[in-house]
Amino acid sequence: CPGCHTTFRSPAALANHLNNEQHQCTLLGTEDIPYPIPPAFYKHPGEDIQDQYHTTSGYVYGRGATLLDKMKTDQHERRREHVVYYPFADEGEWDLGNFLTKNLTQTAINEFLRLKWFKNRERPSFKSAEQLLGWVNTLPSGPAWQCATIQLKDCATTCPIHFVWRDGKEVVEDIFSNPIFANYMTFNPHVVMRGMEREYSEFFTRN
Repeated sequence: CPGCHTTFRSPAALANHLNNEQHQCTLLGTEDIPYPIPPAFYKHPGEDIQDQYHTTSGYVYGRGATLLDKMKTDQHERRREHVVYYPFADEGEWDLGNFLTKNLTQTAINEFLRLKWFKNRERPSFKSAEQLLGWVNTLPSGPAWQCATIQLKDCATTCPIHFVWRDGKEVVEDIFSNPIFANYMTFNPHVVMRGMEREYSEFFTRN
């Protein structure tokens, strides 16, 4: 945690820590903390990196909703006050559901849930792949991945060309709303020169 420097095993554990009012550990009181030097300006021995930026060119107007604020407005937030992993029963069931969705097809998930092994053992709360995927879709999430098929005129391809992307604006909003980055965010556009060539990396390095 950048606020109290406690180490946590997972992002979920850190989020629970920040969301616990008893800890009073907030990352938003950054008014007295100077904005950090852009990472692109750090030089390693022997590197020829020149930089140019104005120290007062970046301004913050007001306070936006953080990731935790958005989670509090989720339709299931009240239920998660008592069961953090809702709609899953506990961490173990969430771990099982997460494994199944990442590694098996819907057909394979349904076959797994119909195994005779469950006759004498407790079944998961979800009864089918469709129900499991429906639960996953209700969980708080970041910018969605999208896929578009690219067709080239007068250029046939053996396999379709798929362009996988996420909305840039949504990604930036998601990064800026994450309190983990609160003390490490720079708001100054800057120019980075590596030798005689201009370097473009983070979005603040563009025109």
